[in-house]
Formats: sequence, structure tokens, C-alpha cells
Amino acid sequence: PRFLSGTPRPGRFSFGVYGGWSQGLGYDFGWHSRPSRSDDYNLDVHLGAYVQYNLSAVLGIQGNVNYQHGTNPWTFTYPGWPYDEGTDKFRIVSVNLNGVVTPLRLKRMSFYFLGGGGITSGEWEDFSGTYFNLTGGLGMRISISQSHPNLALSLGGAFVYLTDPEEYGGDTANYLRFLIGLEF
Repeated sequence: PRFLSGTPRPGRFSFGVYGGWSQGLGYDFGWHSRPSRSDDYNLDVHLGAYVQYNLSAVLGIQGNVNYQHGTNPWTFTYPGWPYDEGTDKFRIVSVNLNGVVTPLRLKRMSFYFLGGGGITSGEWEDFSGTYFNLTGGLGMRISISQSHPNLALSLGGAFVYLTDPEEYGGDTANYLRFLIGLEF
């Protein structure tokens, strides 16, 4: 059978690279004022790569790795001590296994949903060591070349939920990831 442009062929691997910008949500990504130190945690650029195996024209399994960069601007004020300020950097690295569903295809475009979970590593705010994440997102895949059906531009976004379980209660945080990528 002939496959539509913009649709990965079943039984085939596809590879992709992407980058974009992230936006933190909620308390963990906001300004924290304390008696002597105030700080903020901001997410900015992220980079990632994936390998996807297409079980059918509608369903695929994807292994994904993502590097997220962030900054932590802070100030220190305490009576009798000199004022100080600075910006520290931090990173979050995630490895996920996602399911990908492609329910709608047009001539050169397809729309997909993805969801899955994985592990995350990085130290920032109250998060440290290795913890868990759940990811859900959607996007659009635009075929670039009819002679190379796996070559495509990908535009999308994902919601990421982080959870760091601890003995005396855990921490959770959420952020949005916006991306543009190239699939081949």
C-alpha cells in the first residue's frame, strides 16, 4: 500500500533532534523571599533527541532524552553582613519512554499525541539526585520531502510533571516545554 506523505511507515525507526524553550509553572519556578536570601528558579533553553519505532501508521514507541538548562538568580541581605547577589546555573536531564499516537493525517502533515514517563536527574530548589517525571504532549509533523518520507519538521509542546518522593513528604513541580525539531 502507498503511505501518505507526513506519515511514518510502520515497522520503521525514525530519529529526531529538537530544541526549544521551557516555562516553569507554580511555586517551584517563582521568586522565593526568605529573611536573608531571596531567589528564583527559571527554565530556559532545552535540547533533546529521540528514536521512535512505529508499530503501525497510528501507534509508535519513543525513547527520548532531554537536557534542560535553568538559572537561579539570588540576593543575600542580612543586617551586619555585606549585600551580595548572583546567578547560579542548574540543569535537568530526563530519559523517557513515550507512546505516540497519530490519529489525524493530512496530505503533508500529521498530528500526534505523546505520553509517558521516565527518570530525571538534577539539583535545584528542593529537588536533588534522581526522581520521576510524567510527560504528555501534542504536536504536528510536517513532511519536508516526498523523495525522503522520514524527513520532517516537528512542532510541539509538552507538559512535564516532576515528583521527588522522600521519606517525610515529597516535592512536585510542573513545567511546559515548547519545541521545534527535525525528524529523519
